[in-house]
Amino acid sequence: MRVPVWLTLGIAGLVMIFGVYRLRLAMKAGAQSSDQPRKGLYAMGKRAHLTIGILYLLLGGALVATSFGWKPFASNEQPAADNTPPTATPIKR
Repeated sequence: MRVPVWLTLGIAGLVMIFGVYRLRLAMKAGAQSSDQPRKGLYAMGKRAHLTIGILYLLLGGALVATSFGWKPFASNEQPAADNTPPTATPIKR
């Protein structure tokens, strides 16, 4: 079963949008001066947001690349023309 291209591109778009959002959080000035402690994503440091944002952009780019045919774990060897398995060499004793 193949995954449709539109689905992988849609998920890649969402991943990249979230990565841009994390980069925006990293670049945003810390203008929160409320007395309440920060929670969730806002409790993280700027470097952590920057690192995770870049990782999300890389993952989204990899999803886009796999949608267009990039196979990172496929071997580059050409299959045999006659589809016969390789023969084992006999062991000399």
